[in-house]
Formats: sequence, structure tokens, C-alpha cells
Amino acid sequence: MNFIGPYWLLLLPLAALPFLISVSDKFLISNISVFHQDNFSKKINVLTKIIMSLIIIISILILANPWSNSSTITQIGKGAQLVFVIDRSVSMAKPFIGGGDDKNKSEIKSLATRRILKSFIENRPLDMIGVVGFSNSALYGSKITKNRGYSYAAIDAATRSSVNQTNIGSGISSGLFMFSEIETTGSQALVLLSDGAGKISKRVKDKIAVIFSEKKINLYWIIIKEPNDVSLFSGNTYLKDREPTVIKLDSFFKSLKTEYKAYEAENPDALSSAIKDIDAKEKRPIKIEKNIPGKNYNPLLLKILLVLLLLLIVIKNFRI
Repeated sequence: MNFIGPYWLLLLPLAALPFLISVSDKFLISNISVFHQDNFSKKINVLTKIIMSLIIIISILILANPWSNSSTITQIGKGAQLVFVIDRSVSMAKPFIGGGDDKNKSEIKSLATRRILKSFIENRPLDMIGVVGFSNSALYGSKITKNRGYSYAAIDAATRSSVNQTNIGSGISSGLFMFSEIETTGSQALVLLSDGAGKISKRVKDKIAVIFSEKKINLYWIIIKEPNDVSLFSGNTYLKDREPTVIKLDSFFKSLKTEYKAYEAENPDALSSAIKDIDAKEKRPIKIEKNIPGKNYNPLLLKILLVLLLLLIVIKNFRI
């Protein structure tokens, strides 16, 4: 048993007060021999003192706030440790398909990302989720955790627009760093959501490549694109060093020693479909440690205290 306020226990000697101080009514009687010895009243008097001592003890224990020890249980289920790296550039605040009358009818990219990711997380209760947002630099959203409220708040922050820059290297590096802060218990994956590619310096690329070679972290890239953007799946060929940035980044990801898959989403349905595919792939056995909090004994002590007070009132009003 643990106590939140153990110093209150120093007052426990006060429980002896009822035995040191008389609690009975005193009357001046001229001839005590008139009365017979009342053993029953003496027993009631002793019982009253015991009850008052117990009331003092229980009151002090309530102030000390006792709890039982917490425990940890291990559960095995299907899930993953996932980190979402989300683009926060200004372009994410635009609709999926811009221009004309469709602009006001299409869902905003960032809002669609927020909605679909929250739905994905809600349907995977055993997952541990981390969130990183990035624009010109990474925004640490939340560590890898089972706390859904924490994850939802981080997604809200990561899907708010920032400056017009796309520093993917910083976002990926920050996301990968999160995996080093926790124990590996099953499948691990980094999910990159971006509507642009951006350039990554050689130094950052080397750093990313080392982490992927040391850890078994799967990589998914969901490209939230406009209809006229370059497609990874068009089959077009480009001159060396003249490739679009999205093609260069895709080639870099393919060179990593990890399982990698890219998706293209031109609308919310395509984005939802990509997330569903990741959902199907990242359901592997995962070990989860669940903390069982200790029991608070104060409610029980309050009930006992109430019974003792009622009993004391009954005795106090009992007359022979």
C-alpha cells in the first residue's frame, strides 16, 4: 500500500485521546452509594472510546490518501507502431482539385488528411501512434503513444498550414528518431503524407539510409497530388539529373533497405484507399504493456467512517 500524503500518519498517536480524556457527562451527586454499580454503562463507555479512536485513525488515513500498488500486464494483439509525417506547407490548405466551380466544393487537403487519419487511428485501438508535422522544419507533434487524445490533438496541429516550404528531410528524420525512444514490440512503419517532394541534402539522405538499414521500419509515401502533377506510375522516362523532384525522391526511397510503397491520391477517396491498404499491411502481432492503476481506498474508508459516526450518534442518544 502506498500513501499520497504519508506525513499525515504522524498524527496517528492522536487516536489515544479518547482514552486520556473523559467523554462521559459529569454530575455532582451527594451520596454515590444511592446508585448501584452499572457494568453495562461502563462497557458502553469503553465502546464509545474505541469508536472515537477508530474515527480519528480513519480520518488520518483518508488524509494520507492510501492506494494499492499499480501493476502492468502484457497483451498480445495485432497492430503496429506508426509515425505519421504530415506536410504542413501552404499548398495543403488548398482543395484537392483547384480552379473553377470545383474549388469551393472539393475538400481541403489538410482537412481530409485530418479526418481520414483520425478514422484510421480510431479503428486500430492497439496501435501506438506518433505524429510529426513539417514545412520549413519539423514540428514535433506527439511521441509514439497509446493515448488517443494526445494523438488526435497532434494531428490537428500537424494539419494546420504553415509557410510555403516542404522540408521532407527534416520531417522524416524527426519521425525516425521517435522509434529510437521506445522498445520495438512488433511492426514499425513511417507514413509520409505530402503534396510535394522537395529536395533532401546528401547528409540527411545518408542519415536516413543508416537508420533504415539498422531498424526494420517500413516506409509508405502518400502523394496528395493535383491532376496535372507528375505521376510516379506514368512510365515516362527523363534525362539523367533532369528528373522531377518527386521521381528523384521515389528513387531514393526505393534504394533504402526497407519495405517501401508509394501511393498517389488525387481526391479524398484515393487518400482513404491508400490508408486502408496500409491498414491491411500493418496488422501484425504486437506486444502491448498495459498499466493497471492502483486501487484508491478512500471510498471504502469514507463508508466505514460514516458507519462509525452513525453508531456514535446512536450510542450518544441511548439512555437507560
